Amino acid sequence: MSWWKNGLLLGAGGIAGLAIAAWLESENDPFGASRVPRREPTTAESIEALMDKIRDEAQWAMDECTTDEQRGKVYEEVKSSIQKLQTALERSGDKIITDLKAKTKEDEDDDLGGSDPVTKYRSTLEKLLKDLDNSKSEGVKENIIKM
Repeated sequence: MSWWKNGLLLGAGGIAGLAIAAWLESENDPFGASRVPRREPTTAESIEALMDKIRDEAQWAMDECTTDEQRGKVYEEVKSSIQKLQTALERSGDKIITDLKAKTKEDEDDDLGGSDPVTKYRSTLEKLLKDLDNSKSEGVKENIIKM
């Protein structure tokens, strides 16, 4: 082959390579599956996932136990883990309250508009706790059904 045919083939190959790369990099999946944006889990989902992890690990430990003494140690360890989580949540809550009080002192001139922010916060927290309780009860129902 002559040098101009080699150059033409090289150029055509380069263009084909760029076209394939652009097609692969495009937002559409080359195999037809659409990409779904990832959603951040809610707080209730995160807490429920943490509780599921503790439950799964405790269940594994219970399955490995051969004596009542070992099972008692697992019970105590689960209780200790939950208490540590409660303590960590309490500290975080105290820090949030301290930060909010400090911010309020800095912004004393700003009017919060009565109890609306408190009502909104309370309803959001109640919804979060209700969602958590519902997810717990659904988990219990699923466990009962599995038995």
